[in-house]
Amino acid sequence: MWGRVVEIMTAVWLASSPWIFRASSDPSLMWGDLGISLLIASLAGLSYWRPTRHAHLLILFVAVGLITWGRLAGTPPPSAHQNHIVVGLFLLMMALIPNDASNPPEAWSKFPKKL
Repeated sequence: MWGRVVEIMTAVWLASSPWIFRASSDPSLMWGDLGISLLIASLAGLSYWRPTRHAHLLILFVAVGLITWGRLAGTPPPSAHQNHIVVGLFLLMMALIPNDASNPPEAWSKFPKKL
């Protein structure tokens, strides 16, 4: 489940980025980043629960929204919106990683163990 941990860490980065990029004076940008980061962390956290183990795939839609928001901000986009593009692209990669990516394939566990 290391992919979900990385998504939660990325949500923390996104929540702190308005202060890093000095964009905290723009309330819509600040609250947008905080809301989106809460959504990302919630979806990643829900993936730990067995009935909602595929909730992390909804992060793909959030990532596409971040990329679109950053790209439509202007030419060239300000640094805070460039951050949205990079975070969105990174989340696209992370959300595709399955929850059990660290485990060996199930077929391997069926082989008899020889010592």
